[in-house]
Amino acid sequence: MPTPSACITLYLSGDDKIIALPSGTGRRWGETALDLAGFTQNHDQIHTLPLDDQARARQALTHLHQAARDCQVSVATHPRLYLGDIAEAIVTALPGHWEADVLVLREPQDQHYLRDYLWETGSLHALLDTKPLGFAAILRDGGGTELLLVERPSDGSYMVGALTPSPDHLHATAPAPRSVIASDAQLAVRFIQSRLLPDYERAVHLSRLHEVEEDLRWVQEAHEPGTYPTMESQAALYRFRTHASAFIATLRKGQSLSAEQVVFLDRMEDGLGLDELDDPDSEVLADADAVWRIDGEALIEMARAATPPPATPAGPKVLPTAVPPPPAAVANASGPRR
Repeated sequence: MPTPSACITLYLSGDDKIIALPSGTGRRWGETALDLAGFTQNHDQIHTLPLDDQARARQALTHLHQAARDCQVSVATHPRLYLGDIAEAIVTALPGHWEADVLVLREPQDQHYLRDYLWETGSLHALLDTKPLGFAAILRDGGGTELLLVERPSDGSYMVGALTPSPDHLHATAPAPRSVIASDAQLAVRFIQSRLLPDYERAVHLSRLHEVEEDLRWVQEAHEPGTYPTMESQAALYRFRTHASAFIATLRKGQSLSAEQVVFLDRMEDGLGLDELDDPDSEVLADADAVWRIDGEALIEMARAATPPPATPAGPKVLPTAVPPPPAAVANASGPRR
């Protein structure tokens, strides 16, 4: 019998359904087998089978194995929960308003695309470069922070790493936040909160500092006060105003400020026109340019003193938890069992 050119991997979901992912050079034959078996395809081209009617689900799985044999496609059951369930469990437990987007990684270039946006070039970077993963999830906090979640094939653990901030908002120059590895969603949440996000906030803060220091040094050396700003200095002023807004928010939230410092921050906020950050008029820009040149260094010094400390070192490695048993519809169906 010819070697199958495609494989259908079945994932159990806590939403009482099975997720099916066809892969391989003959993926279209896998999709055909799923269609013949009665799996439905959503807008993301992910095939699903509801388990609320177990007799129907059992029959569909039997038909799937028959259709797969006819199409020369292999079928395998993944030993852990669908990654989308893990992603939802993580974003639900994180404080704030996090959301998860599940990505289907059908081709190597899909993984390479994600790899190029990773901040850290470590084990997670290498995993995306070398191992087919099937799914990934991007976790977003709505404020610009984006984390990548994948499952490591070798042991089923979950790896979470930071994606680089958009270059439109920040040029990342600080040491990258360290990725975390956890055996389950609960532990991943703990590591994200205690290590990854503090590392991320520190790296963003240091990158902001580096950018505003370089810009201020450049504008002080290149232009006399009062001269009409060039496009480059306008861009530098915009970056400073953007980062100044973040610095001021950080200082007000996490620092014990003297009365003089409170007045200074209020004056900087007004002088830089931060309430008109994206669409300032020429008068606001002229005032902001003067404040930038005169008081920019003082704000930078305050922000530097408020740099978040490094996160605590990683603890001992945690072994993966036991795999939950599959639902009855899968356990009783014909085909491979795990």
